[in-house]
Parts: sequence; structure tokens; C-alpha cells
Amino acid sequence: MRRKPIRIAIVLIAAALLLSGCVAKQKEDDRVAKLSFHSFEGGGPSYSVRIADPAIVSCQSERAYAKANHAELDGAGYTVTFTFRGEKPGETAVTVEERSPIGGDYDRLYYAFVDEDLRVSIEEFSVTDLNAATEQTAVLVIGTETRLFYASLADNSAAEALKERLSSEMLTLKLQDYGSFEKVGELPWTLPTEEERITTSPGDVTLYQGNQLSVSYDENTWELTRLGTIDATREELLDAFGEGDATVSVWLEWSE
Repeated sequence: MRRKPIRIAIVLIAAALLLSGCVAKQKEDDRVAKLSFHSFEGGGPSYSVRIADPAIVSCQSERAYAKANHAELDGAGYTVTFTFRGEKPGETAVTVEERSPIGGDYDRLYYAFVDEDLRVSIEEFSVTDLNAATEQTAVLVIGTETRLFYASLADNSAAEALKERLSSEMLTLKLQDYGSFEKVGELPWTLPTEEERITTSPGDVTLYQGNQLSVSYDENTWELTRLGTIDATREELLDAFGEGDATVSVWLEWSE
């Protein structure tokens, strides 16, 4: 009869040890963050992870098939799970690369945050379709002997016509200094005008009388059509174009 308390004590100790193991596992699970994605064998998307700063989080992956005996079968569905563990406090970008031979290719951007207790949280930021068509923007380039200037084009018929002309050819223009405030040269064709009274600033590219392109390096007020704007100072423009006449090349480049 005296041995029963000993047996009860052993049972209680075992239960306590089991419970402590569960709590430890639960605390460990609370520290990690997981991302899961569904795929299938023989053509489903493949997934991989790229971590900007792997010193902040580490990552492990595992597959779980819908049925245990599907691992060897083409077309078997499975879930790939990425588990992130904190290595040190901080935040880092995490990109999940989704690639498919029969579907789209995507970059899924997340941010991983690790607190002082090394608990990890994941927030989705953006999804980029790598196969989507991107709209390109035309940029006017004016090149001197020493420098290239890039001008954003105005939103009017003159700039559109200039863009069409330059889409198939590059121009070489001789620009003459005029009035100590601009360089102006004659175009080989006439563009439509949308004139307005403009007080120019350094870097303004304008159209005069439909067939003369002007690059301003100082102020002047006149009836002109805007073509574009160069982000440059008066000193930068004069240094590249020089004090007198200048020969320049004019063409288009495209940016996304």
C-alpha cells in the first residue's frame, strides 16, 4: 500500500515531462513563420526562396503530397512549405520565385520581421508578373561631344510627331547660339505647333515656327511649343554645348 504514492509520483513526473515537451514545441512553433504553395508533378509551378539578408532569417522547405503513395506519380498534387526561423533581430526582403513551364512566372515579394525574441512574422508586399508586357516610355537624347542629355517629352502633338520621326532615324543638327539664352537649329521637317507664351528656363527644349528646335540655357519669353525638358543647370548646359555654335546628335531611347 505504501508503494502507490511512488507510482503516482512517477506518473505525474512523466506527465510533467510530456507537457513540458509540448510547451517547448509550441514555443518553438510560435517563433517561426511559414509560407505554403500548392503544385503538382509534371508541370506545376516550382518554388524557390531568395532571402536578401540570410543572416536575419534562415529557410527550410518540405513537400507534403496529397496522398502518401502519390510521390512517384506524374500529376500528383503536393504542398511545398517554407519555414523561416529567426537568426537575429531585423527585417529583410524575401522573394518566392514561382516558375511554371505551362503557366506564368511570378516573383512574390515578402518582408520578414524578426523581433528581439527571434519570433518571425511575414508580410506580403507585391507580386510581379514577369511575363506581363511593360509599357515603354520614349526619352529624347541630345548628345554633344562631351555629354548626353536626356529630356522627358511633353504631352502634345508636336512631341508625338517628333517621336514618330525619330523612331526610325537619328538626327545631326547644327545649333547656333542665339541671344545668349538658347541654342537653335533647323529641323529637316516641319512639326505641328501648339504655341503658347512661355518663359523658358535652362533645360527647356522647344519648337519655334514649326521647324526649329531650341535648347534654352537662360530665360526668354516668346510664343513657343514645348517639346521636352532636360534636367540640367545653365552651367552644365554651357559646359557641354560651348559658348558658340554646337553640333549635336538627337535620337530616342526607351525606358520601362
